[in-house]
Amino acid sequence: MYKNKSFIAIVPARSGSKGLPDKNIKDLLGKPLLSWSVDVALECDYIDEVIVSTDSTYYAEIAKKYGANVPFIRPAEFATDTASRKDVIKHALDFFTGQGKNFDYIVFLEPTSPLRTVDDLNKAIEELVDNTRDAEAIVGISMLESFHPAFLVKLKNGFLDFLEDAQKSTVLRRQDLEKFYFYEGSLYISEVDKYLQKEFYHDKTLGYVVPRWKSLEIDEIEDFIMIEALMKYKGYKNDLSK
Repeated sequence: MYKNKSFIAIVPARSGSKGLPDKNIKDLLGKPLLSWSVDVALECDYIDEVIVSTDSTYYAEIAKKYGANVPFIRPAEFATDTASRKDVIKHALDFFTGQGKNFDYIVFLEPTSPLRTVDDLNKAIEELVDNTRDAEAIVGISMLESFHPAFLVKLKNGFLDFLEDAQKSTVLRRQDLEKFYFYEGSLYISEVDKYLQKEFYHDKTLGYVVPRWKSLEIDEIEDFIMIEALMKYKGYKNDLSK
């Protein structure tokens, strides 16, 4: 708990990945991918319940081995390519409500963002709960650099088609550009009732800024290779707080 507020962390881990089969249990530095998200949730100072929502009994056994609670096997209708994040979260919350257990905040941690740390979770929770501007949610974001809108062009008959005249014959320096950010997916935290009304993104949502290297996500094998190399370099195998 944090300031008398309770938190449930949900790690979604369905078994039907097509881009990188079984990616949620693929070995990453000696541990299955999903375990990195379970680890940071368990190490977090404020999270009261850590569950893995999966449609696979095999995945469930792996999740339990690494300390997560797996109180149910996710129904097939919530484990398809078209099932929404909200379907998964609402199913989990409804399960606990049926057990007479409710939480103030939901923390959603996708296994595909293993570079998030315990420190990130602690700071994000503190920033959200301590906020004096009536914030209801906080999500991970990262600053656009090489993909800044000022560097974007279209192609027209093979030639550059500029979005703005200022892009023509102009050397654009990153430090002179307006700052833009993108949703990077490492953490999503919200008051439960507000999430069910609004989802995570709305005008009461704070941005938790992470550096570009932490924003990498695993969708394909190339992502996996890059992230594994980064984790080795940063010492993630032995220190979750880095």
